Amino acid sequence: MRWLIFVVFTIAFAGQSGAQEGAINRDSLAVLLAEVPVDTLAAKLGDSLFSPPEGRARILRDAYGVPHIYGRTDVDVAFGFGYAQAEDHLLQMLKNFRQARGRLAEVEGASALKLDEMALRWRIHSVAGERYGDISEETQQYIAAFVGGINHYIEIHRQVLPQWVQDVRAVDVVALARWILFLFAEQTGKSELAHVGLATTVPKLPGSNLWVVGASRSDSGAPVLTMDVQLPYTTPFQLCEAHLISNAGLDVMGATFFGLPIIFVGHNNHIAWSITTNDIDVFDLYEERLDPINPRRYFYGNEKRRVVSRHVKIGVHSKQGIREVERELRYTDHGPVYKTIGNWAYAARTSVENRVDAIGQLLRMNRAVTLNDFQQALSHLELPVFNVIYGDVTGEIFYVFNGRCPVRSEDFDWRAPVPGWTPETEWRGVIAFSELPQVHNPASGSLQNCNVSPDVVAIDSGLKMDDFPLFLGWGTPNYRAQRIMSYLLTHQNIAVGDMQILLRDDYLVDVEEYKGLLFRAYNRAWPVLYDPNWEVGKAVQILRSWDNRASLESVGTLLFSIWKARFDSSFAQVPQKRDILVREKVALEALQQAVAYMISIYERLDVPWGQVHYLKRGDRIFPMSGAPSGTEALHQTLTRIEADGTMVIEGGSAFGMVVSLVQPVQSWSALAYGNSEDPESPHYDDQADLQHRNTFKKAVFTTGDLQPVLTDLTTVPYDPEEAEHQSLKALWRKQLQMGLAAPDSTNTESETSSDD
Repeated sequence: MRWLIFVVFTIAFAGQSGAQEGAINRDSLAVLLAEVPVDTLAAKLGDSLFSPPEGRARILRDAYGVPHIYGRTDVDVAFGFGYAQAEDHLLQMLKNFRQARGRLAEVEGASALKLDEMALRWRIHSVAGERYGDISEETQQYIAAFVGGINHYIEIHRQVLPQWVQDVRAVDVVALARWILFLFAEQTGKSELAHVGLATTVPKLPGSNLWVVGASRSDSGAPVLTMDVQLPYTTPFQLCEAHLISNAGLDVMGATFFGLPIIFVGHNNHIAWSITTNDIDVFDLYEERLDPINPRRYFYGNEKRRVVSRHVKIGVHSKQGIREVERELRYTDHGPVYKTIGNWAYAARTSVENRVDAIGQLLRMNRAVTLNDFQQALSHLELPVFNVIYGDVTGEIFYVFNGRCPVRSEDFDWRAPVPGWTPETEWRGVIAFSELPQVHNPASGSLQNCNVSPDVVAIDSGLKMDDFPLFLGWGTPNYRAQRIMSYLLTHQNIAVGDMQILLRDDYLVDVEEYKGLLFRAYNRAWPVLYDPNWEVGKAVQILRSWDNRASLESVGTLLFSIWKARFDSSFAQVPQKRDILVREKVALEALQQAVAYMISIYERLDVPWGQVHYLKRGDRIFPMSGAPSGTEALHQTLTRIEADGTMVIEGGSAFGMVVSLVQPVQSWSALAYGNSEDPESPHYDDQADLQHRNTFKKAVFTTGDLQPVLTDLTTVPYDPEEAEHQSLKALWRKQLQMGLAAPDSTNTESETSSDD
């Protein structure tokens, strides 16, 4: 074996200069690149297939490339998970780490400068390093193992990776968790930031859907939990799917963000859970009175305090190389200064600012087997926001308006900037988990939260806004929640298939209201309306015949979405919003504008939705149903409108899953694209096709289900000899992609194996 590696190693480097002349031993290259059939490897391992040696992890992949990672201990599994994530999306994961460190612009250029500046302003990475010791030894070991798996992959593949790739450290993982949670927490401060002309770092996050049907309402007699995590399809919000199994009891599957070592939403063999964003207020903006004589001082009570500043240099990639941009970051005792206007500075504070143990809490949630276990994990309040809904195999269902909410004076409006010069606006601790709005096993037999207020999670929730502090936050109902509640309250014997259909439900409830407005406006005006080609009349007829669904074949969805965008823009500028005649006038004018636009861009009004609304992955296009931006359905999308009028989907359902809490637990799921970021992988876009067809794959959760669909098998860490072999294979695959070499067409089978 060592002789073979030496020979091929020599060929690899000698052949780089002679590759174009064909001076390559193609037989040796074929031997090097040959893959042993997975069934051969599985047969060789026999009963030990699902039980790797101590200190190693086995990565088994199913038909959709989902990694099922087995190990003797949780730490072994964490190592395998790190390696598997690196196999699937290393560069995107490393960009997430860079973003949390404030060094993404070194790779992405000026487009990432704002993100880097914000991460540095909030000291995301610095605090992770300073407080890393607060994390339990057990969690530290778990994170270190995960990082070890990533770095093992980097070391093996270093010669084919970009120069900017660096080894990962455990603190990078903690910082990434802090960064992701900060971006969600900052969203709760949109209103106060808007008061001073500012926006959140991420302009808008789409809402998610989540509900659970109790045992009394399902056809199986067990709860069914349905989740639809909706996010932008960009870093750091991309999700991957995995199944983690150890002899120590860990057996959890679901989805997580690239670069995190735990399952963020999903299920184990006892419980299932997921999240949606909520309206809990964990972000405040303080208005600081600067000293007119010395703006580096600000008033607090009877004293003057110093504005602290630090200068940072941010590397920015350009064609000329890395250039440095210097920024001054300023702070008051409340937090980083977002903006200065004259003698006023606006400093922000959020409850995520000093938290570092989200990974530890999520690991406890992954291991929970009872509601009490799960609640104990949540009570650490490391997740600063999110509604959480839970179900388990014993029939328990549970909801909590979760978050790390500061206790504040109720004498101030905390959705606007508050005075920073008085002690009365200081935080006074945190609301305990037990004091947050919660619902346990409602008599109605179901719970839902599609980003709505706690009182409407169940018809009999018993929750009232007046029973909780005003500063907590609450939220409002929406059309998605109305759609779910209507279904759950009018159906019995609900099946998994029903939940899958509902998860991709494209009925636009809000259309019912807007159609009435539009038809009234047209009916009043049509006798005198200038419509020589009857185009406006035809548009009205299309909308009258439309079933209000954003399906692929619908010819009303595009017309309505274009009208709605124009109506919203015009109506926002109208002062007499309560005057129905004014609303009708704006609605009719918006329809005339929409008709003119459609004729000019599409040359027709009856354009099928699937013809213009699609998901793009690489060179492939997947027509999609679902509500466009600005409208509302359970199945919704974030879109970018191109010059030719097509709508490219940039966000929406990132991970959908239906979990039947029978024993053993069963689930069905789908990612936005697939489980690989490699365009050469069959799993680059295989799940985008699931979305196109509005269907889900059966998740593989037992060893009996996994073996028949096994497509790949790896055991890590590799020993030094095999690691060198893998490194050579990576080098030659790179050369093949670059067209510098081509192996013999006959693929000689090798008896070498990555397994013991």
